[in-house]
Amino acid sequence: MSEYIHPMDLYYKDRHGIEVHVTGYDPDRQRVIYRRVGYEWDCAAPLIIFRARFMRVKK
Repeated sequence: MSEYIHPMDLYYKDRHGIEVHVTGYDPDRQRVIYRRVGYEWDCAAPLIIFRARFMRVKK
């Protein structure tokens, strides 16, 4: 099984007001790939948890 990450370029804020940059979505595993400002590694969260903890930022 090959992994396909759907590229994205969106911004969200967590419940503390810290902005994250969403760089992709993995539809097979239903997870969001994002990067925190100043953090050099990508983070991943299941879609259901990401939706509960982050709000979209209009840019």
